[in-house]
Amino acid sequence: MAPLVGRGKVIGGVYFLREKQDLAFFDREMLQVSALCHHLSVQFATLQLPSQAAVAKGLTPRELDIAEIVAQGLTNREIAARLYISHDAVKQALKRIFRKLGVSARLAMVAKISKTQN
Repeated sequence: MAPLVGRGKVIGGVYFLREKQDLAFFDREMLQVSALCHHLSVQFATLQLPSQAAVAKGLTPRELDIAEIVAQGLTNREIAARLYISHDAVKQALKRIFRKLGVSARLAMVAKISKTQN
């Protein structure tokens, strides 16, 4: 069994079985399964569904992306670099997000969006 991890917890596993008459798995095959599980775990860790609060307030997919990156602690300039947009575009998006959520600070925005995700 190779574990699948998501949000810091084991959420499943990948099992492979061979017929009784078949030889055991080779080390190379086990490494490939391990690499596959690692890749899937990374994908599960980065997969996040928009919260009901964010959707209800009408945030766009780009605004949700920016809000999620803000939650990781990045600055506006770092967000701009990661998303290949201008620093001003990030500032304007944050203003729109704040207005839609009725908040005035990054921490309040993150708290409001993540409230329904947990």
